Amino acid sequence: MADNKDEQYQTEAQGCLAGAKPHFCSCRDVACLLNPNNPKNRAKGRGCDGCIRKCLAQGEIPSCFFNEVGTTQEGWDDYTYAGFCRHCEIHGVE
Repeated sequence: MADNKDEQYQTEAQGCLAGAKPHFCSCRDVACLLNPNNPKNRAKGRGCDGCIRKCLAQGEIPSCFFNEVGTTQEGWDDYTYAGFCRHCEIHGVE
């Protein structure tokens, strides 16, 4: 049974595919070839799958998780699991 969040996600996803609004992805690297908000990806209806696959293969966590916790520091480049733990500590997440 779907809840309101599932329905909201489906509505957002359909709007993104239709080009009605940007994808909900919070990654600021729009030039990235895997970013759903990169115009080339939006035109093809691509979502986050490529980014997630890359991150899993490299032992990293997507930047959207970091953005959900808080703003990353200038020059932050450690998107590993350990880096995410440090990022959470910096922002008071236990």
